[in-house]
Amino acid sequence: MSEKISDFKFVHISNVYSRNEAGQLISQVNWKTETDLDLYGEVWGTLTFTQHFETPDAEGGAVSWAGEGFHPDGSKTIGFQEGTWKKSGSHVWKLEMSGSDSREGAVKTISEISLENLTWEGAVYRG
Repeated sequence: MSEKISDFKFVHISNVYSRNEAGQLISQVNWKTETDLDLYGEVWGTLTFTQHFETPDAEGGAVSWAGEGFHPDGSKTIGFQEGTWKKSGSHVWKLEMSGSDSREGAVKTISEISLENLTWEGAVYRG
């Protein structure tokens, strides 16, 4: 595994739903950090899940992230990642994504969402 550069914990803010041209449900889940992260400051962002109408109880699928960190000095970091999610128990999803951010370059995230507690926790690694 690459060097860990940040741990994180997000809390759920809201969801937005839409349907794409293929008739799939697009779930956009908005998150924010509970406290400032040492590397990124206060972070806000959206996880986007694509779900097939025919398989609402799927065991996994595609996920992407778009977000930004607001540093105490007034600067920002923007980041994008893509990957997969899979069920890990009845109320837990495990996510693995990779992409890049404007501060660190290539990054990878390994994390877990608790659907019961509406929290998302994990770590960011150099990509």
